[in-house]
Amino acid sequence: MNTITKYYADAYGPDIKALVACVRKAFELADSDDKVECVVFYSYTKNNFMQVGKIFGEDNVNQMFSRPMKFKECTKPIKCATEITYKRECQYKNMPKDVVVCCHMDSEAVFKVDDYMTAKYIIALSWNMEGLNEWKMRWHAQNVSGSFADNESKHEIDPILPIALREMDNRMFNSKSLAHPDDEESCKTYVRTIHKYLQGVTPSDIENYLVTELGWNNRESSEVGKLLQRLKDGRTFRGGQKTYLKEYYNHWKQQLIK
Repeated sequence: MNTITKYYADAYGPDIKALVACVRKAFELADSDDKVECVVFYSYTKNNFMQVGKIFGEDNVNQMFSRPMKFKECTKPIKCATEITYKRECQYKNMPKDVVVCCHMDSEAVFKVDDYMTAKYIIALSWNMEGLNEWKMRWHAQNVSGSFADNESKHEIDPILPIALREMDNRMFNSKSLAHPDDEESCKTYVRTIHKYLQGVTPSDIENYLVTELGWNNRESSEVGKLLQRLKDGRTFRGGQKTYLKEYYNHWKQQLIK
């Protein structure tokens, strides 16, 4: 299970106060954790750092793209990175060492950061008030002010779904990927069964459970979610059993009773 601690701040547009709250939380985490080596301000491109420039100075931000800088307010160095540069830096690295502040981004963009092993803490700042809802709900993220994401509207997943997904993960030999043809075939069989017999399950239900409970990365879990969405949209896909699916479902029900 991913154990990265997640924080967020809701904002609409260039909300400097919300960004300042994220900066304070980032410095607090960096100063209190000896294993943190750097605070990283992260966004889509260099054009998305205007608000960060208002806090640290535009010239400093430009320098922080090429080398980290130290400021008296934080004991750890600070740098800026775009999606492309941070992805490149994280390749072949698996040591959690960064506090990553995702500036003015949505859930889809922040999900990518979840997959980077270098991100020990993630603080996400939205550009619109609902932009981070999926990410917040997936992780039950904590607001930088101290409160947690409101989960009152979150529906309960079908209790059979965890049984089905854990069994699928085991059947795929914990590869957590559809790269091998046999694993892809198994996955598609389970998705067909879920679609037929667990009709209330959504793609997000599957993706969230695979990531938070079974340790899948976001890219691979998204592929599984897309398979279910294809079936819900009335389309289909090649592969996976189409017969005897009820045997899978009956087995899951028996497991639930035990």
